[in-house]
Amino acid sequence: MVKHNNVIPNEHFRKDWQNYVKTWFNQPARKTRRRLARQKKAVKIFPKPTAGPLRPVVHGQTAKYNMKLRAGKGFSLEELK
Repeated sequence: MVKHNNVIPNEHFRKDWQNYVKTWFNQPARKTRRRLARQKKAVKIFPKPTAGPLRPVVHGQTAKYNMKLRAGKGFSLEELK
């Protein structure tokens, strides 16, 4: 517990607040950069799909999700034949 008749501290040190602020002014440029990178990747691996390996469409397992379709993990050997 604080004892004696001391001053209650009320500091207001806010001289360096600019260093802690992060701006988003580069957001449009970053969007363009990402888009160009995606296009370059698509050109580079052209015959293949850009989203990685093909995945089968499967149903969810439980009663809550079995009416929904989702991307599966991969094809079985029988399906690939």
